[in-house]
Amino acid sequence: MDTSAEMNGELRSETVECKKQPGYRSLGRQRDGNFALSVGVPTACFTGEQLRGLGEVIEQYGTFGHLSTAQSVIIVGIPEEKLEAARLAVSDAGFDVRSIGKDVRQVKCCPGADYSPFGLQRTLPMAKLIEKTFRGLPTPAKFKISVSGCPNCCANTMMNEFGIHGTVDGWNVFIGGKMGPNPVVAQELAVGVESDDVPKYLAATARVFREVAETNERLAATIERLGFQTFRHMVMTALDAPHDDLAELARAARDQTAR
Repeated sequence: MDTSAEMNGELRSETVECKKQPGYRSLGRQRDGNFALSVGVPTACFTGEQLRGLGEVIEQYGTFGHLSTAQSVIIVGIPEEKLEAARLAVSDAGFDVRSIGKDVRQVKCCPGADYSPFGLQRTLPMAKLIEKTFRGLPTPAKFKISVSGCPNCCANTMMNEFGIHGTVDGWNVFIGGKMGPNPVVAQELAVGVESDDVPKYLAATARVFREVAETNERLAATIERLGFQTFRHMVMTALDAPHDDLAELARAARDQTAR
Protein backbone atom coordinates (compact mmCIF):
# COMPACT_ATOMS: atom_id res chain seq x y z
CA MET A 1 0.00 0.00 0.00
CA ASP A 2 1.43 3.33 -1.08
CA THR A 3 0.38 6.12 1.29
CA SER A 4 2.81 8.76 0.04
CA ALA A 5 1.71 12.20 -1.17
CA GLU A 6 3.39 15.16 -2.81
CA MET A 7 3.69 18.33 -0.76
CA ASN A 8 1.61 21.25 -2.01
CA GLY A 9 4.05 24.02 -1.14
CA GLU A 10 1.82 26.86 -2.29
CA LEU A 11 -1.15 25.70 -0.23
CA ARG A 12 1.04 25.00 2.78
CA SER A 13 2.52 28.50 2.69
CA GLU A 14 -0.94 30.00 2.25
CA THR A 15 -2.21 28.10 5.29
CA VAL A 16 0.78 28.97 7.46
CA GLU A 17 0.43 32.67 6.67
CA CYS A 18 -3.30 32.53 7.35
CA LYS A 19 -2.71 31.05 10.79
CA LYS A 20 -0.33 33.88 11.65
CA GLN A 21 -3.05 36.49 11.17
CA PRO A 22 -5.09 37.77 14.11
CA GLY A 23 -8.84 37.37 14.34
CA TYR A 24 -11.47 34.72 14.77
CA ARG A 25 -11.74 32.66 11.59
CA SER A 26 -12.60 29.30 10.04
CA LEU A 27 -10.55 26.65 8.32
CA GLY A 28 -9.32 27.67 4.88
CA ARG A 29 -8.81 25.98 1.52
CA GLN A 30 -7.99 22.26 1.65
CA ARG A 31 -5.95 20.03 -0.66
CA ASP A 32 -9.00 19.05 -2.72
CA GLY A 33 -9.65 22.71 -3.58
CA ASN A 34 -12.72 22.91 -1.34
CA PHE A 35 -13.06 24.37 2.15
CA ALA A 36 -13.73 23.02 5.62
CA LEU A 37 -15.54 24.22 8.72
CA SER A 38 -14.69 23.34 12.30
CA VAL A 39 -17.94 22.75 14.19
CA GLY A 40 -17.80 23.17 17.95
CA VAL A 41 -19.12 20.38 20.15
CA PRO A 42 -18.89 21.67 23.75
CA THR A 43 -17.65 18.93 26.09
CA ALA A 44 -17.81 16.62 23.03
CA CYS A 45 -21.40 15.77 24.01
CA PHE A 46 -24.44 16.03 21.73
CA THR A 47 -27.99 14.73 21.42
CA GLY A 48 -29.27 12.41 18.73
CA GLU A 49 -31.33 15.28 17.32
CA GLN A 50 -28.27 17.50 17.09
CA LEU A 51 -26.29 14.76 15.36
CA ARG A 52 -29.07 14.17 12.83
CA GLY A 53 -29.18 17.91 12.11
CA LEU A 54 -25.43 18.04 11.62
CA GLY A 55 -25.64 15.02 9.34
CA GLU A 56 -28.08 16.89 7.12
CA VAL A 57 -25.68 19.83 6.91
CA ILE A 58 -22.86 17.50 5.86
CA GLU A 59 -25.04 15.83 3.21
CA GLN A 60 -26.15 19.16 1.77
CA TYR A 61 -22.90 21.11 1.79
CA GLY A 62 -19.90 18.84 2.30
CA THR A 63 -18.39 15.47 1.53
CA PHE A 64 -18.03 13.97 5.02
CA GLY A 65 -17.49 14.83 8.66
CA HIS A 66 -14.26 14.18 10.53
CA LEU A 67 -14.03 13.86 14.34
CA SER A 68 -10.94 15.86 15.21
CA THR A 69 -8.49 15.18 18.02
CA ALA A 70 -9.72 18.44 19.58
CA GLN A 71 -13.23 16.95 19.89
CA SER A 72 -14.76 19.13 17.21
CA VAL A 73 -16.37 17.98 13.96
CA ILE A 74 -14.68 19.07 10.73
CA ILE A 75 -17.02 19.29 7.74
CA VAL A 76 -14.81 18.59 4.75
CA GLY A 77 -15.40 19.20 1.04
CA ILE A 78 -17.44 22.42 1.07
CA PRO A 79 -17.30 24.34 -2.24
CA GLU A 80 -16.30 27.96 -1.73
CA GLU A 81 -19.62 29.25 -3.05
CA LYS A 82 -21.48 27.21 -0.41
CA LEU A 83 -19.24 28.13 2.53
CA GLU A 84 -21.40 30.91 3.97
CA ALA A 85 -24.62 28.92 3.58
CA ALA A 86 -22.95 25.99 5.33
CA ARG A 87 -21.89 28.23 8.21
CA LEU A 88 -25.45 29.41 8.70
CA ALA A 89 -26.77 25.85 8.47
CA VAL A 90 -24.37 24.80 11.23
CA SER A 91 -25.90 27.51 13.44
CA ASP A 92 -29.42 26.35 12.58
CA ALA A 93 -28.44 22.82 13.63
CA GLY A 94 -27.59 24.09 17.13
CA PHE A 95 -23.82 24.30 16.80
CA ASP A 96 -21.36 27.08 16.09
CA VAL A 97 -18.33 27.42 13.87
CA ARG A 98 -15.08 27.38 15.81
CA SER A 99 -11.96 29.43 15.23
CA ILE A 100 -8.60 28.05 14.15
CA GLY A 101 -6.99 31.44 14.73
CA LYS A 102 -4.74 32.97 17.36
CA ASP A 103 -7.08 32.60 20.28
CA VAL A 104 -8.33 30.29 23.03
CA ARG A 105 -9.59 27.13 21.33
CA GLN A 106 -12.36 24.69 22.18
CA VAL A 107 -11.88 23.01 25.56
CA LYS A 108 -11.04 19.32 25.32
CA CYS A 109 -12.34 17.12 28.13
CA CYS A 110 -13.05 13.55 29.20
CA PRO A 111 -16.43 12.42 30.66
CA GLY A 112 -15.07 12.76 34.19
CA ALA A 113 -16.72 11.72 37.44
CA ASP A 114 -20.26 12.05 36.02
CA TYR A 115 -19.69 8.90 33.96
CA SER A 116 -16.20 7.41 34.27
CA PRO A 117 -15.63 4.73 36.93
CA PHE A 118 -12.20 6.29 37.46
CA GLY A 119 -13.39 9.90 37.69
CA LEU A 120 -12.25 12.00 40.64
CA GLN A 121 -13.60 15.39 39.50
CA ARG A 122 -16.58 16.45 37.36
CA THR A 123 -15.11 17.65 34.09
CA LEU A 124 -18.26 18.57 32.14
CA PRO A 125 -19.40 21.58 34.22
CA MET A 126 -15.80 22.77 34.49
CA ALA A 127 -15.26 22.58 30.73
CA LYS A 128 -18.54 24.39 30.07
CA LEU A 129 -17.57 27.20 32.44
CA ILE A 130 -14.15 27.62 30.86
CA GLU A 131 -15.65 27.60 27.34
CA LYS A 132 -18.29 30.18 28.26
CA THR A 133 -15.75 32.49 29.87
CA PHE A 134 -12.60 32.23 27.77
CA ARG A 135 -13.14 30.59 24.36
CA GLY A 136 -12.27 32.99 21.56
CA LEU A 137 -10.03 35.22 23.67
CA PRO A 138 -7.35 36.65 21.33
CA THR A 139 -3.86 35.40 22.21
CA PRO A 140 -0.38 35.80 20.63
CA ALA A 141 -0.66 32.26 19.24
CA LYS A 142 -3.18 29.45 19.51
CA PHE A 143 -4.02 28.51 23.08
CA LYS A 144 -5.37 25.03 23.82
CA ILE A 145 -7.04 23.84 27.01
CA SER A 146 -7.76 20.35 28.30
CA VAL A 147 -9.60 18.96 31.32
CA SER A 148 -8.96 15.44 32.64
CA GLY A 149 -10.99 14.05 35.51
CA CYS A 150 -9.07 10.93 36.50
CA PRO A 151 -5.50 9.54 36.72
CA ASN A 152 -5.72 8.15 33.16
CA CYS A 153 -5.48 11.72 31.81
CA CYS A 154 -7.47 10.92 28.66
CA ALA A 155 -7.64 14.58 27.60
CA ASN A 156 -3.83 14.82 27.38
CA THR A 157 -3.64 17.46 30.09
CA MET A 158 0.11 17.99 29.83
CA MET A 159 0.18 18.45 26.04
CA ASN A 160 -1.73 21.74 25.95
CA GLU A 161 -1.12 25.37 26.87
CA PHE A 162 -3.33 25.02 29.94
CA GLY A 163 -4.40 21.72 31.44
CA ILE A 164 -6.12 20.71 34.64
CA HIS A 165 -6.01 17.22 36.09
CA GLY A 166 -8.60 16.07 38.62
CA THR A 167 -7.47 14.51 41.91
CA VAL A 168 -9.16 13.69 45.21
CA ASP A 169 -7.82 17.02 46.52
CA GLY A 170 -9.01 19.23 43.66
CA TRP A 171 -7.27 20.14 40.40
CA ASN A 172 -3.59 20.09 39.49
CA VAL A 173 -2.79 22.85 37.00
CA PHE A 174 -0.22 22.51 34.21
CA ILE A 175 0.94 25.14 31.70
CA GLY A 176 3.10 25.34 28.60
CA GLY A 177 2.51 22.03 26.86
CA LYS A 178 2.02 21.55 23.14
CA MET A 179 1.99 19.03 20.32
CA GLY A 180 3.45 19.69 16.89
CA PRO A 181 6.86 18.97 15.32
CA ASN A 182 8.59 19.74 18.62
CA PRO A 183 6.24 18.64 21.42
CA VAL A 184 6.66 20.01 24.93
CA VAL A 185 5.34 18.52 28.17
CA ALA A 186 3.57 21.07 30.37
CA GLN A 187 4.97 22.00 33.77
CA GLU A 188 3.11 22.00 37.06
CA LEU A 189 1.82 25.43 38.06
CA ALA A 190 -0.23 24.50 41.13
CA VAL A 191 -1.74 21.50 42.93
CA GLY A 192 -4.96 20.96 44.86
CA VAL A 193 -6.70 23.97 43.31
CA GLU A 194 -10.38 24.31 44.22
CA SER A 195 -12.88 24.32 41.35
CA ASP A 196 -13.92 27.93 41.92
CA ASP A 197 -10.28 29.03 41.63
CA VAL A 198 -9.47 27.29 38.33
CA PRO A 199 -10.70 30.25 36.20
CA LYS A 200 -8.36 32.53 38.17
CA TYR A 201 -5.34 30.43 37.20
CA LEU A 202 -6.44 30.31 33.57
CA ALA A 203 -7.11 34.06 33.44
CA ALA A 204 -3.76 34.88 35.02
CA THR A 205 -1.91 32.56 32.64
CA ALA A 206 -3.67 34.01 29.60
CA ARG A 207 -3.16 37.59 30.79
CA VAL A 208 0.58 37.16 31.32
CA PHE A 209 0.89 35.33 28.00
CA ARG A 210 -0.88 38.19 26.20
CA GLU A 211 1.42 40.71 27.86
CA VAL A 212 4.86 39.13 27.45
CA ALA A 213 4.73 36.79 24.44
CA GLU A 214 6.29 37.74 21.14
CA THR A 215 4.27 37.68 17.93
CA ASN A 216 3.16 34.15 16.96
CA GLU A 217 5.01 32.70 19.97
CA ARG A 218 3.44 29.64 21.59
CA LEU A 219 3.23 29.63 25.37
CA ALA A 220 5.87 26.90 25.60
CA ALA A 221 8.36 29.13 23.80
CA THR A 222 7.46 32.12 25.98
CA ILE A 223 8.08 30.08 29.13
CA GLU A 224 11.37 28.75 27.76
CA ARG A 225 12.51 32.27 26.87
CA LEU A 226 11.63 33.82 30.25
CA GLY A 227 12.20 30.79 32.46
CA PHE A 228 9.44 28.83 34.15
CA GLN A 229 9.95 30.32 37.62
CA THR A 230 9.84 33.86 36.25
CA PHE A 231 6.67 33.15 34.29
CA ARG A 232 5.10 31.35 37.25
CA HIS A 233 5.83 34.31 39.54
CA MET A 234 4.11 36.65 37.07
CA VAL A 235 1.05 34.36 36.94
CA MET A 236 0.80 34.10 40.72
CA THR A 237 1.10 37.88 41.01
CA ALA A 238 -1.84 38.31 38.62
CA LEU A 239 -3.91 35.55 40.20
CA ASP A 240 -6.42 37.72 42.05
CA ALA A 241 -6.94 40.31 39.32
CA PRO A 242 -10.56 40.43 38.04
CA HIS A 243 -10.89 38.84 34.62
CA ASP A 244 -14.11 40.46 33.40
CA ASP A 245 -12.09 42.25 30.72
CA LEU A 246 -10.79 38.96 29.31
CA ALA A 247 -14.26 37.43 29.35
CA GLU A 248 -15.64 40.44 27.45
CA LEU A 249 -12.87 40.23 24.83
CA ALA A 250 -13.65 36.54 24.37
CA ARG A 251 -17.38 37.19 24.03
CA ALA A 252 -16.81 39.94 21.46
CA ALA A 253 -14.59 37.63 19.39
CA ARG A 254 -17.20 34.84 19.45
CA ASP A 255 -19.88 37.30 18.34
CA GLN A 256 -17.99 37.85 15.10
CA THR A 257 -19.24 34.50 13.85
CA ALA A 258 -22.84 34.97 15.02
CA ARG A 259 -25.56 35.38 12.42
